[in-house]
Amino acid sequence: MSFLAPAALAGLLFLPVVVAMYLLKLRRDEAVVPSTLLWQKLVADVEANAPWQRLRRSLLLLLQLLLVLILAFLAARPFVERPAGLAGDLVLVIDTSASMGATDVTPSRLDAARAAALDALKELPAGGRVSVIAAGRTARVVANGTSDIGSAKEAIAGIPGTSDVGDLGDALRLASALAARSGDAEILVASDASLPTVPKATVDAPVRVLQVGREARNQAIVALAVRTAPSGLTHSAFVSVANLGLEPAERRLQLYADGVLRDSRVLTLDAQRKTDIVVDDVDDPDKPASVVEVRLVASDESATGAPDPLALDDRAWAIVPPPAMKNVLLVGAGDPYLETALSYLPNTSLFGVKPERYPQDATRTDGTAWDLVIFEGFVPPELPATPILAIAPPRTSALGTVTGTLANPAMGSLDTTDPILRYVDLSTTHIGEAQRLELPAWARTVIPGPGTAPLLYSGTLTGRPAAVLAFEPRRSDLPLQVAFPVLLANLAGELLGGSQTPSDAIAPGSPVTLAIPDGAKGVRVERPDGSADELLAPTAGAGSVTFARTDLLGVYTVTPIADPTASPGTESTATPGSTAALAGSAGGGGAVVSPGVSAQPRATDPNAPVRFAVDLLDVDESRIAPGDAAAIQALGRAADPSGAGGVERPTARDEIWIPIVLLALLVLTLEWLVYERDTLVRLRRGISGRLRGSRPAGRGA
Repeated sequence: MSFLAPAALAGLLFLPVVVAMYLLKLRRDEAVVPSTLLWQKLVADVEANAPWQRLRRSLLLLLQLLLVLILAFLAARPFVERPAGLAGDLVLVIDTSASMGATDVTPSRLDAARAAALDALKELPAGGRVSVIAAGRTARVVANGTSDIGSAKEAIAGIPGTSDVGDLGDALRLASALAARSGDAEILVASDASLPTVPKATVDAPVRVLQVGREARNQAIVALAVRTAPSGLTHSAFVSVANLGLEPAERRLQLYADGVLRDSRVLTLDAQRKTDIVVDDVDDPDKPASVVEVRLVASDESATGAPDPLALDDRAWAIVPPPAMKNVLLVGAGDPYLETALSYLPNTSLFGVKPERYPQDATRTDGTAWDLVIFEGFVPPELPATPILAIAPPRTSALGTVTGTLANPAMGSLDTTDPILRYVDLSTTHIGEAQRLELPAWARTVIPGPGTAPLLYSGTLTGRPAAVLAFEPRRSDLPLQVAFPVLLANLAGELLGGSQTPSDAIAPGSPVTLAIPDGAKGVRVERPDGSADELLAPTAGAGSVTFARTDLLGVYTVTPIADPTASPGTESTATPGSTAALAGSAGGGGAVVSPGVSAQPRATDPNAPVRFAVDLLDVDESRIAPGDAAAIQALGRAADPSGAGGVERPTARDEIWIPIVLLALLVLTLEWLVYERDTLVRLRRGISGRLRGSRPAGRGA
């Protein structure tokens, strides 16, 4: 046994001090009295108070000497040595992703991971250093190479959970860089190892996984979208629920519109399957909804407790944007099918002009730009700087290269997850003739055709949305099918920036660009927990700021901060600059009107707050089954038990202060009992007397 602070053994010098206190007699003042007759009984006491007296046996003295001995021993911090189980430079990676919030281990996986990390520190050799990394959406160092184990423990205990999709690869790369500072380093990863793919990081240090979690059972909301009905008066919600467990489950789906319960139904979910649900008419009869919330709860409403281990993915939100009129210009010879379908687009004013009258008759009287221009069988020499939909372009342009025509082209395999093809069935569609096009570099194929010739593609052309449909609708039977208006609405929605799909959801922790409206010096963002951040313009005239505190799930509200120095009458609008934050379908219907007539003014209140939602909606993160820890450990190199270069590694030290403290408390208690024994005897007698006096008298005859 050794001591960390042997100088503290100097406290043993208090032992003779305690003994001296028992040898030293009390000094009292002398006084002359007429007689000592009445003082005979005090003679013994007078003798006892001579300057010095003989040391007598005393239990109190022994206890006090023992207490001094124990306290001095404790202050010297005794320890025992044993072989260290860790390297001298330890890097702890604590997984804080959403799946670590699962409660299949008490109280949660994150708490269990923190406890495992704290317990692992006992194997650290003497003088070892500890670095701690919190691994959420990004890796963050919370302790860097500290040899103070107390501060390392505080850093581990203070790591909060997140709603983020984890990235262990980023954390392992950072851990490898920290471990490279030492020749004797090791990385410990406290995680459930529930990863969709094993990170591809190369780690130049041994890696060990402290795995937590045991259950795979979980049901999650993995998609939420809100669509506007063709009437523009009501909205429908499309929800996708996944059962990621190995057994069928029953859950209740509740839908709230602006906090009011609008629908509740029980779902039977097959194992390892997704179930899609459509809820129509989610709005209140008196007003359209602005926020839609979906919850997964226990199928039995009277049940208590969590229905599955992970609660973060049991709620999702979608923002229904206020209606705003969109102005669409159709340039073409005239296709009644196309015009009819476009006229029913919600909240859209449709204008028409002949190709020979473009662009002279295509100027809006109010000076504003078109929200969408559709060219049917015509491509102008110069394309407008607005979103464009080209239908059967007759010649090569920036929209694409035309190499000929296709007769009766067949469609290739469709990707039904594409937002434009959502709820679109083209299995019975036949096309008579289409243009043969080459897919440009700026676009993705939506409807593949024969060979490499696409029938529909979409993308971003020089900063603006653009799409090309290779055939005229009237040269096919598509206008006779239900899929036609749905396809056109989805396509127009993407080009107009109004398509709300599950991929548009803002992931937790993702930064969002927020526009600073005219007449404002910044924006105020209220988070779901009620806290608020004020973001001021970084420079004079800046048009946007970036908001990064999107770690909470729920609805965020953005309001402009008025600038008192701004000139009066300046409009103020607040619009998040993120596509995900703006996602949503407009409401209302439109009609074909003559060009040159000003469209209906936009109905949005320029000072109204803007909302955006942060949802998890991640199948991989909701799949909480513990993963393969060995695959993560294989990323590191083999451990060297002797340390770098064969140098002997320092031993680990275990302080034995806990039993010493308990012994000190025991001795202190005994010392108090001995010192107060007379008081305790009187107290016991008093209580016994009261108990005897309170007994009832015997019954008389």
